[in-house]
Amino acid sequence: MVKMTSIATRKIPVVFIGGRDSAPRVRGGLRRVGASKIRAVQLVRLQDAPRHEFVDVPDQVARHEASRAKALAAPVMALHSGFHPPPATAADHAASGVVTYDLLSGTEGARDNHGLQLVETSGGCSRPAHRHNFEQVRVMLEGSYGYGPGLVQNAGSVGYFCEGITSAQTITGRSLMLLLQVGGPSGAGLMSRRQSRDGIAALGERGRFEDGQFTWYDAQGIKQQKDCYEAVWEQVHGRPIHYARPQYSAPVLMDPERFAWVPMPASSGVWLRTLGRFNDRGLAITQLKMAPGAELLLPRGDQILLLCCTQGGGRVEGRPYERLTALHIEAGEAPRVRATRESIFFGFELPLFD
Repeated sequence: MVKMTSIATRKIPVVFIGGRDSAPRVRGGLRRVGASKIRAVQLVRLQDAPRHEFVDVPDQVARHEASRAKALAAPVMALHSGFHPPPATAADHAASGVVTYDLLSGTEGARDNHGLQLVETSGGCSRPAHRHNFEQVRVMLEGSYGYGPGLVQNAGSVGYFCEGITSAQTITGRSLMLLLQVGGPSGAGLMSRRQSRDGIAALGERGRFEDGQFTWYDAQGIKQQKDCYEAVWEQVHGRPIHYARPQYSAPVLMDPERFAWVPMPASSGVWLRTLGRFNDRGLAITQLKMAPGAELLLPRGDQILLLCCTQGGGRVEGRPYERLTALHIEAGEAPRVRATRESIFFGFELPLFD
């Protein structure tokens, strides 16, 4: 059974595997009915993901609103073995140099709201030191990412940026990043793309966004400035932003190749890397590797699990996956994965709130 859900301006196929058409819906999935097994798995291939030719940085959005319609109307890149995003045109570079693909998103207003994106940068971009009231995990698939003086995240590495931590942003040349943004332990949640755009539009009527700052003139004609993210957040929520004290004193940078592949019990040809579990809500980062022909019934967990395939291909409960396919698996569900080619996934167990 395939249902459709609308994210941004495109329709994303949401695959509910098994179950009954009449099964009542609950948040993010399907409710169990009697003794029948009902699995809720959202599977999104890259070519189905909404495409945006900018990053959600307000000054970029405001400056390049004219290119937005073109970006959203353009066909999404084709996916194939050995995927490489198509080169951006000169006009794209002039517009922003950044293309994002929304792979998965959570529930607006929820404390565990989240977004999993693929971010391609051509020509570079930068932003001065700033902080967020949510968490980020950055997986560098290609290229490098500077996040402070002398601090660089290179291809293959994973960076965890906790809620409230201060970092800069410098990307030169071409890069490809898998980016998870998720509500942090304070419970402040994560603004949805819709909320962000509405806030930007409202603020644009009384000021301008430029170089990471929102600038306006108050009733006395005095010039005022505020960090653009803070300005949008406060416009959306109607109150001053609050930053929780960071639970970590600096970003945590990980090299997965320094972690061992540990065989999974009773699953021939399947290995797991555990890169870390962070904050008091239990955000976890893992890698899963499967040999060709291997099968795995994913263990049932208490947390929502996001998976993104970075290599290989196969099937999830009979539905095909390939490189840069993303999966959203509700807590308590255990879909079966079969690899037809050697496959590697990044896994993210989302924070658990009461």
